Amino acid sequence: MTKHGFAKFFLGGLLAVSVNSVLAKEDTSAYATPSEDFSVSALKHGYSLQDAKRLHEQWNLQKFLDITESGAYSYLHLPEFMPHAVIHRDGPVAELKYAYNNAIGRLSLKNKHKKHQLEQMISADDSPLQGLLVINKGKIVYELYPGMRKTDRHVWMSNSKTFAGLLIAKLEDEGRIDLQQPVSRYLKKAKGTAWENVKVFDVLNMQSGLNLEENPATRKGDTPYNAFVRAEVGVPGNDGKVHSHDEALLAIPKLHEPGQRFEYSSANTQMLGLIIEEITQKRLAEVISETIWMPSAMAADATLGLSPQGNAIIHGLISTRLDDMARFGMLYTPSAQLISREPIVTPSMLKRMQTSGKSDNYLKGALGPRLSEEFGEQPLFNSYQWDAVFADGDIYKSGMNGQGLYISPARDNVVVWFATGFTEVPMEAFARKISLSLGPVNTN
Repeated sequence: MTKHGFAKFFLGGLLAVSVNSVLAKEDTSAYATPSEDFSVSALKHGYSLQDAKRLHEQWNLQKFLDITESGAYSYLHLPEFMPHAVIHRDGPVAELKYAYNNAIGRLSLKNKHKKHQLEQMISADDSPLQGLLVINKGKIVYELYPGMRKTDRHVWMSNSKTFAGLLIAKLEDEGRIDLQQPVSRYLKKAKGTAWENVKVFDVLNMQSGLNLEENPATRKGDTPYNAFVRAEVGVPGNDGKVHSHDEALLAIPKLHEPGQRFEYSSANTQMLGLIIEEITQKRLAEVISETIWMPSAMAADATLGLSPQGNAIIHGLISTRLDDMARFGMLYTPSAQLISREPIVTPSMLKRMQTSGKSDNYLKGALGPRLSEEFGEQPLFNSYQWDAVFADGDIYKSGMNGQGLYISPARDNVVVWFATGFTEVPMEAFARKISLSLGPVNTN
């Protein structure tokens, strides 16, 4: 698709009203997301030529941001809609063995109305879940693909942010970055902007103090974050001008002092991406390939979405197979030795991720309270781009419209899932219950 074609689709989406947008208005939370009535279960065997063409023609960026049928198509075929770079794999594939545990599918949780059994909930015709994979001690103990093929590449959405957190932690281990230094220490073009004196640590932990908090409400309308989203795909802002991705990012104004509130935003992650490229003097796709993907014996190449000016959209547009997402999660566990020749996540890196958050900030933004409600318990804090860190050291990252990555380093297990929408009982709560059910914390 050409840049102008993409812009036409995007602007058309901003002017369109989603099928159920009126119903969505009844939910007054910042995370109310317009949704179409469709089922992902038909995607289990791929798309017919007719359906693929129809959904491609219907697609626009707003349908991508909302929960829609054509959005679901693009989640599995994003390189058809915008330029991408390849994240390369190399060497033998780390084949994962099976030790299937049927009890996982029988786990149940209650919502306000009734008890839901996991496998019944995610296999229902109206379920939005497309794939679920559970790894315990390096083996696959549960696997289900109700709405995609096992070999499909699905976009991670904001689960991608964990790559930025990991790369920053690696640069920190190598002595190439000091998180207490300001952004402008590493990115000269940040001088004279609201980013100039913000510590890298505060950007990393989503407490930059800029007017950039992200949720479905701020992705639309006249907000600095909406201007950032528009620039990301090369369409005019509300001022009628087309701004570059960097221009929109650097133009975000200050809201209050940094370090005070967990205010989630992809703009923070994008700033980390620019810093990583500046320090390494390599494009992000190359850094990820060389540092993470090639040494980890992944099953397939990954892809990374690009803005019109060629910026890697590190905050959300990495696409992989689900089993490779699980392998990535294993890098944070003792089972990392099964898939990587050398430690990629060192003990010191993991320790910092588990201890560097600020609990006083967690409930002051929009996402902390939401995740506390969905988990049914309050995490300690967010840290290093992870949305939730628990007292037992478990870490979790969410992705827009239903993706998830839950890791328990101490129990040596990983739970990952792809979706286009949200289940009756939040998958976050089920992921934690699955992890806890697989055994006690290893204190050795």
